Amino acid sequence: MKKKIRNIILFILIVILIFSVLKICDYVKETIINNKLNSDLASKAVTIVEVQGQGERTPITVDFEKLKQENSDIVGWLYSTNTPINYPVVQGTDNEFYVHTLVNKKKGSSGTLFMDYRNDKNIGDYNTIIYGHNMKNTTMFGTIKKYRNQSYYDEHKIMYYITPEKSYKVELFTEYTTSIDSNIYDLDKLDKNKIEDLKKKSNFQNDVIVNEEDKILTLSTCAYDYEDARYILMGVLREISL
Repeated sequence: MKKKIRNIILFILIVILIFSVLKICDYVKETIINNKLNSDLASKAVTIVEVQGQGERTPITVDFEKLKQENSDIVGWLYSTNTPINYPVVQGTDNEFYVHTLVNKKKGSSGTLFMDYRNDKNIGDYNTIIYGHNMKNTTMFGTIKKYRNQSYYDEHKIMYYITPEKSYKVELFTEYTTSIDSNIYDLDKLDKNKIEDLKKKSNFQNDVIVNEEDKILTLSTCAYDYEDARYILMGVLREISL
């Protein structure tokens, strides 16, 4: 009887092991496919240009006509020098579709960077929100939690957001962890006191000046500090030359 129970337990453990291995293989395969998909898009439509220093001109040019041929939902491109962040940004009709949909509109757990469906795709709102998965393999928004370290911020103070109409330097000014129902997901303006409060939450220190009339880019990803936690990285948008 005991031997039979042991055999049953062993069988269950083997099934669990096989299932886990298959899931890992699927994850690795999907990661490779998604990385190639985004890499191919970048090679088709994005050109790295030589720029002296950071922030005076955009370090990339983007051919949105080519991107639109791949997916008409693409509204912008997010880029951070010397990091994995070099991705198209899409906008759907809700905040669910692209959570587990790749940029080619095929299902995939890593999803696509997507702008909040409520936002004006032309950066007409005070607060523009972009969502992405916190991938363990550092793709998508898997690296932004590194901004908890001052040294990482010092090396990557600026991102770039490119649209078909304009290009922006994103001067990062705060990072923090909050809940899924935080009012940071509202599109309303932040007053001066709220901005200062957000800066005080940040683990990195900076001298970025944020005025009430400035427009903000908010990057949001999952955090695991507590249930339904979200990690937020915010920057002020400064229009720059192509």
